Amino acid sequence: MTKRPAFDVAVLGAGMVGVASAIHLARRGASVVLVDRRGPGEETSHGNAGIIQREGVHPYLFPRSPLKLVQYAMNLRPEAHYQLASLPAVAPFLWRYWRASAPGQARRTLAANIPLFAACLETHGELAAEAGAEALIARQGWLRLLRAPAAVAEAQVQLAELRALGLDAVLLSPSETGRLEPHLATGELAGAVHYRDPWTVSDPGALVRAYARLFERLGGTIRQADASKARRDGGHWRIGDGLVAGRIVVALGPWSKAFLAARGLKLPMGVKRGYHRHYRPAGAGVLNRPVVDDANGFVLAPMAAGIRLTTGAEFARLEAPATPVQLARCLPIARRLFDLGEPVEAEAWLGARPVMPDMLPVIGEAPGLPGAFLNFGHAHHGFTLGPASGRLLAQMMAGETPFCDPSPYSAGRFL
Repeated sequence: MTKRPAFDVAVLGAGMVGVASAIHLARRGASVVLVDRRGPGEETSHGNAGIIQREGVHPYLFPRSPLKLVQYAMNLRPEAHYQLASLPAVAPFLWRYWRASAPGQARRTLAANIPLFAACLETHGELAAEAGAEALIARQGWLRLLRAPAAVAEAQVQLAELRALGLDAVLLSPSETGRLEPHLATGELAGAVHYRDPWTVSDPGALVRAYARLFERLGGTIRQADASKARRDGGHWRIGDGLVAGRIVVALGPWSKAFLAARGLKLPMGVKRGYHRHYRPAGAGVLNRPVVDDANGFVLAPMAAGIRLTTGAEFARLEAPATPVQLARCLPIARRLFDLGEPVEAEAWLGARPVMPDMLPVIGEAPGLPGAFLNFGHAHHGFTLGPASGRLLAQMMAGETPFCDPSPYSAGRFL
């Protein structure tokens, strides 16, 4: 007779996606252990711009403009950067990413995004209320700053699509932008979009930790261990000494690819590395909500630790040395927008976003790996979509009717 494992499910990875998955499984009566080598919210989920992007249905496409492609190839633009030494490793992913950014595929990605993003505020709201973490959340939206008339025209097209989905977003003049953010310099702007549905978070890592405490109150267990050691053993999954579960959820973010490849499942995931650093406001300057410089790919977000300056994407091997050149390029531009003082930390933070070439996450069963389920690859939106995708995966694992069609997120689309 096979001995019953200690846990029904082991969730590997304690970022926003893993913690939310663990909560939704525990709510359905499963005994769940959450396993990570670090504490909850200490990796990728710590380093984002803190926006729960209800409006974020439009995927981040690989540019197709020949001029931009030349500029990117020469590493001339601040919003994207690649390490030359990593190019042989990342080029196959970049090729697939470029192909998936063609208009037809981009529309399919948009359609598949709609139901997940539609659930992001509701699912976060439920967890935040139950976790007693609502004080970390503001509901004033965010601003996308536009520097050229062409960018305004492009934004108007997207706004029409968002309004058709029932979302609240308005185009602002520079003077209207200045009234919303009096300490923001608007002289170089052609306008801005105010996305009014999204929520923002003053400490993303603290929100994940609050959700992790909720998981423990629901009867869940958190163990610090090397999740990459999980192996199939006698019909169960064993993660280190004495930690055995009937099923696992792979929510390892940028480490998911290597974990699965070592077990025979090869998926074309890439990483978009990103940097952030906090700065003290100079004088009495205040930002009321995050602002995104659309042309330069950085965010200024008010956080508990200071004003967080985040960069766009760096394409490099996951383990490549840090090269925070994007922060150095963006900082003078950011200071023209808002009067930033001295940095809070001695060094910039570096993290990595897991991204699939079609810009959709992988959610569902792992082909060829009995008892393994997947929830990763959310790219820029793991913080936004963690609770929604966690609910979807838990419904699938519990045999419930999923709240949306999960087929667009199946790993089988790459096999």
